[in-house]
Amino acid sequence: MERNRLVTDHLDLQPITMADADRLAVFHADARVMNLLQHGVLTREQSDALVANYEAEWPALGFGNWTATERATGKLVGLGGLRIHTGDHGVAIRLAFTPEAQGKGYGTELCRAALAFAFDVARLDRVVAITRSDNLPSQRSLEKSGMVREREITMESGRVVALYAAFNPNGGR
Repeated sequence: MERNRLVTDHLDLQPITMADADRLAVFHADARVMNLLQHGVLTREQSDALVANYEAEWPALGFGNWTATERATGKLVGLGGLRIHTGDHGVAIRLAFTPEAQGKGYGTELCRAALAFAFDVARLDRVVAITRSDNLPSQRSLEKSGMVREREITMESGRVVALYAAFNPNGGR
């Protein structure tokens, strides 16, 4: 898994494994973080199941999600990475950060690293990101990372989200 570890200016990005279950259970239970995500706050059992899925994605797909640890402090500040989107949009970047880490540019940093991994290592052709249409900080991070807003989508719940995409400049697979 060490080859899948990424280091950016401020973040240490490690593939998620079951060794992260305890600290991710706390993260997944934080409504300040999870209320912006599709599945919302998770119980310990739900968190453990999600962590197990994250861990299984790496060997099965060749990509997955990372814990985002602040290099200066060693503190878990978020998670993010690449997942196959359930809505038939292909591989999607997803990001989530603690409120204390928001506004520091970490979303852009993780997004850029994930796109580089997607295109240079996983050799994907296209990566999308979906964010709430009212989540302007997330949209700015995606745009700073080189993603382009393609369109708005109305989800089954009636929520309107923005779909962003980036294409592999090297042609992908």
